[in-house]
Amino acid sequence: MRNNVQVLGKGQSLIMFAHGFGSTQAVWQAQVQAFAETHRILLFDHVGAAGGNLAAYSPYRYASVEGYAADMLEVLEAVDARDVIYVGHSMSGMVGLLAGLARPELFRGMVFISSSPRYLNAPGYVGGFERADLDALYASMEADFGAWASGFARAVVGSSATPELAESFARSLGSLRPDVALGVARVIFEADLREKVPKLSLPTWILQPRSDLAVPREVGSYLAHHLPQGQLVVVDSEGHLPHLTSPGQVNAILAEILSEL
Repeated sequence: MRNNVQVLGKGQSLIMFAHGFGSTQAVWQAQVQAFAETHRILLFDHVGAAGGNLAAYSPYRYASVEGYAADMLEVLEAVDARDVIYVGHSMSGMVGLLAGLARPELFRGMVFISSSPRYLNAPGYVGGFERADLDALYASMEADFGAWASGFARAVVGSSATPELAESFARSLGSLRPDVALGVARVIFEADLREKVPKLSLPTWILQPRSDLAVPREVGSYLAHHLPQGQLVVVDSEGHLPHLTSPGQVNAILAEILSEL
């Protein structure tokens, strides 16, 4: 299968963990260790990520977030998954949103970690980026992808990350094929899924770091306000990958959420 699917753990309840841009399923190691004794764990890699099947990447299929949502639904059907507790980081929050809208009967609830429906600022909306910011980001990726990946990775992991974790994420991001990475980045940063947000009827928790270079706290508040069953939980962590840099806090929050579902 193109998504390198793994099903681990014990128990009846199934948690699906979905990684963000620049990561692979390996980023969930701390969560697997925390929950595999009590839950089944479903892991996969997005096409285009370092752990996925790069030969399956198509700029046409993955020209929008919908392509990744279709993949995710295929993964769930392949393992006959139902009553899924979904945990998606960054881009995968919105992948889960679209999957939940298409097939709500497959899910029990959702957790979005550092996720955004729109990265560009707009009248009355704070996304965190101006057009000039994104144009500069794309230009940097095209000019020297290795240098961009190293600098961007260290910036987004934030001060809560150890030097080792920052270096690990920089290697993961830098291992992407540059043209694929640029294509995925454009899909993520140019998307506007705000009109979809109020349509998701599933219980949804938004885990928002105290400080996140990529997703400001206003975005977490926006999601919590517009999701019919949205709840905002602020993680006392700085950086875009709190499940990696502050796993104890995130695992404690996930455990409480699981107890409510």
